[in-house]
Amino acid sequence: MTIEGDTKAIAWWVLADFHPFTTEVRGIPVGQIRKGWCKATEFRKDLIPRHLLFEGGGDAMEASHQSFAIEGNFDGSATKQVALVGVYEDCKGARGRFVMILDLPAGGKPSIRLLEAVKTPHQYTALSLQDDKTIVVWSCMDCDDFAKLKWDRKRRKFAWLPQPSSD
Repeated sequence: MTIEGDTKAIAWWVLADFHPFTTEVRGIPVGQIRKGWCKATEFRKDLIPRHLLFEGGGDAMEASHQSFAIEGNFDGSATKQVALVGVYEDCKGARGRFVMILDLPAGGKPSIRLLEAVKTPHQYTALSLQDDKTIVVWSCMDCDDFAKLKWDRKRRKFAWLPQPSSD
């Protein structure tokens, strides 16, 4: 991760440019995640400089009830899932962020249930979970820029919920 700019004037997660460096995520090779990707790295707290994450003395992510990965049974099945976020780089050098939900079968390999990726110069992404198993995907730590993802029983897939109108 590199930061260009003044973190005293602008939040670090806005200035952060993440550099993926791994070729698999949770044991899944990057080329199997998405064709054309060469690197992808799941975000983890240990990849964020401690002085940024604990700015002001406390864990800023914990204070905002956000995480980079959340485990649960989001679709109501007996199979556990994990929702996670990270940064990818395609083989042409373009970078972006991704949201992925994996099934974690007992004794088996993880399988991708959902993958959403967006090419962007601002890759920071975090998650939170609501009581009704709605996954909230945040593009910043302290703002109202988020999207909601929930299992749709009728369509039998994860679906993005419509944004409330600002009227």
